[in-house]
Amino acid sequence: MNSIMHASEPLTTKEFFDLDVDEKLKVELIGGALAVSPSSAFWHNRAANRLFRILEDSMGSAFPVFTDIDVTLEETTVVRPDVFVINTADFAPNRTAMASDLVLAIEIMSPGSKVNDRRVKPALYRDAGIPSWRIECSGRRLALFEIPLRGDEVTHLGQVTLKVADIDVPLDLDAIARYALGE
Repeated sequence: MNSIMHASEPLTTKEFFDLDVDEKLKVELIGGALAVSPSSAFWHNRAANRLFRILEDSMGSAFPVFTDIDVTLEETTVVRPDVFVINTADFAPNRTAMASDLVLAIEIMSPGSKVNDRRVKPALYRDAGIPSWRIECSGRRLALFEIPLRGDEVTHLGQVTLKVADIDVPLDLDAIARYALGE
């Protein structure tokens, strides 16, 4: 379960980055409050790795792909998308990624992150102008929920081709599920 610690005053991103937090913990700053998530499950990590490789192969060198590192969305919000893509023009290796850098953010839902992944983060990404996807596991299958900047989310199963920064990205969700779930 996510645990959110409220301070008497909301923390700023500067205060957040000044904290001495164990790098193994997944700590985010959401609206000035610290949110700590438990470690992800094996399938979650394997799905993120596969999505990383698919996106990296599809997007080419103009759009670097990253996993699980800080992204500053606003003065009191720093999130760690499971996988995200930025435009090379915005890449600076010695600074934290900013909302304006991202062309896609992906969250892979685990039991301890349901509320944040289904409700909180999609709203944060939309407000920041970042298209996003959410991956959920149901039994032995994966569903991808595409969350556009405007309109309702769209559910995808099986094979699908989605656009990221006007580039077609073919996904076989069943193949990713087999890989992630160890079949």
